[in-house]
Amino acid sequence: MTDMTSLACELKNEVEWQKTPSPLSLHDYTAFIKRAIKRLYVDTGRASAFRDYSFSTSGNREMFSGTLGVDEETYVMLLAQIDFFKKVQTDVNVMVSYTTDALSVAGGDKPYAHLKDSIDKLENERRIVYYKMVTYALGS
Repeated sequence: MTDMTSLACELKNEVEWQKTPSPLSLHDYTAFIKRAIKRLYVDTGRASAFRDYSFSTSGNREMFSGTLGVDEETYVMLLAQIDFFKKVQTDVNVMVSYTTDALSVAGGDKPYAHLKDSIDKLENERRIVYYKMVTYALGS
């Protein structure tokens, strides 16, 4: 079994300095982990096997019945971070630079550029980790 609450706490620590439009709860971070686990199964060609697994609650812990290896856990964390930053990006991507007769505002779109850079770096790291998961990368 995989403790998604533990992974959610780790995700929260990884992104804690990023401002968000509204405060996120542990439940929100757990939702990022849940979506990332589903994507792991799609990316590794095991989407049909995912039906055999389930999410559950044990006490105050969210659990996934499958057991993730270290490489899979790393992949899930990268996917969750990408998902998190994309969600934050939707809040700032409406900001643009503009000029009026009385005022000029420049750099309003800079948060978007910085988030895009963070997402691109995480996507690159995700690809590297995927190809290190030899079992899936080689199709064995």
